[in-house]
Amino acid sequence: MAATGFTPISLYYSTTASAVPVNTNLVAGELALNTTDEKLYFKNAAGTVKLLASNAATSGVTTFSAGTTGFTPSSATSGAVTLAGTLAIANGGTNSTATPTAGGAVYGTGTAQAYTAVGTAGQVLTSQGASAPTWAAAASGAQDYIVQSYGII
Repeated sequence: MAATGFTPISLYYSTTASAVPVNTNLVAGELALNTTDEKLYFKNAAGTVKLLASNAATSGVTTFSAGTTGFTPSSATSGAVTLAGTLAIANGGTNSTATPTAGGAVYGTGTAQAYTAVGTAGQVLTSQGASAPTWAAAASGAQDYIVQSYGII
C-alpha cells in the first residue's frame, strides 16, 4: 500500500504462470516481475531478457561447470544440481572416498590421501620408501633414544 502523499512505483509485471517478458516490452535496465511464478527479470544492454531471481523451488541454477575440481554433475546442468565424485587435491579435497579409521594415520599416495590401519601398543609408524607406511614394533632401545633426543629424560 502506498504511503499518503507518495506515488507508488510499479514495475512491468504479469500474473500469468510461466510468462516471461519479451524484449520489446522492456527498456534496457528495466525490471519485470511474474507475481505468480515469483520471478524477477531484467533487460540487459544487448536487449536480452534475463532471469535475475526466482523463489521457485525448481529453478535458480541456470548453468553449472565443475571444471577441474573432480566433481561432476550427477544430474542435468540446469535447475537444481546434485554433485557426485571426489574433490581433487588441487581444489582442497582429498581425491579419496576412503573413510579414516580412528587411531590410523593419514599419508599421501601421490595422487590422493589414504589412511593406515590402527597400530597396536608399542608400535611406531615406519616408512616403506615409496609405498604406504606401516606399523611395526619399535627397535630395542629406540624408545629411549627418542625420549633422550627431545630432552625428556
